[in-house]
Amino acid sequence: MVTINDGAGGLEMGALIDKMRRKLKVKGGFSGVLDDGAYVKMGDKFVVFTTDSFTVEPVFFRGGDIGKLAVCGTINDLCVMGAKPIGISLALVIEEGFSDDDLWKILESVNRVCEKVNVPVVTGDTKVLSRGEVKGIVVNVSGVGVCDKVIPNHGLEAGDKIVVSGSIGDHGAAILSSRFGYESSLVSDCAPVYEAVDACRGYIKACKDPTRGGLSACLNDMALKSKVGIVVDDDKVPVKKEVSAICDILGIDVFEIACEGRIVFGVRGCDADDVVGILRKLDCDACVIGEVVRGEKVVLRTAVGEKFMSMPSGENVVRIC
Repeated sequence: MVTINDGAGGLEMGALIDKMRRKLKVKGGFSGVLDDGAYVKMGDKFVVFTTDSFTVEPVFFRGGDIGKLAVCGTINDLCVMGAKPIGISLALVIEEGFSDDDLWKILESVNRVCEKVNVPVVTGDTKVLSRGEVKGIVVNVSGVGVCDKVIPNHGLEAGDKIVVSGSIGDHGAAILSSRFGYESSLVSDCAPVYEAVDACRGYIKACKDPTRGGLSACLNDMALKSKVGIVVDDDKVPVKKEVSAICDILGIDVFEIACEGRIVFGVRGCDADDVVGILRKLDCDACVIGEVVRGEKVVLRTAVGEKFMSMPSGENVVRIC
């Protein structure tokens, strides 16, 4: 995790968040505060709320830009909770001198995603800071959604299967290839995921999107909260050759690099083939990548043996969203 200097040697991000939560005393009736979104029951529906801030370099990349990334990221946090997004906020912190043309391109991207998923921007805020006080532009998007039943990121049991909705690492590798000037045809997987979640809703036991920290962080979080182990078959995880090549060049673990349009599902073993069949109508790379077992660790099974897939930490977690 990232380290923050608190004057006493620093705090890792997880410890920092725990300390911040202890300072905030009012809890209200919300549940799921450590999930992708917090939720509260109102009548016969659940209202889900989430927020996220985005800073990415470069601001424009093959397959998207910071505007598309921010809206998709927040909408997807609602979607993996089982909620249908109904409205978002848009807050911009802009560096003095930022290109007008780039700003309008970013807003056009925001609008295209909103039109695609029929979710309006209902409120927002704009701040302009002096040159050097912020780098380019930072975007915060909050979102509200509703559902009949919340989908958790826990609840896995031994015998369940782990399904991924498409190839992993495309977003992170596309960002890094743009950042370092590598010639590549890679396109970010950045996209809203509501259609995939909704199509599989009746089968899902647990659900999460593998954003910062990638597949490793996602699976470790699901396993820890479910109090189970997960075994992943290395040769079944869909990874594009270009993604592997860029990760190898930069010394980055492909399982720790972010996706922004993929979902990891936990489903009953008997339902796995049905779920893959549904998902392959949307993405031909969807597949079963592993299974849930008794234990407490996430293990990668390779041709030469097994190794732990640990929760990514420190500078190994690349800032690309």
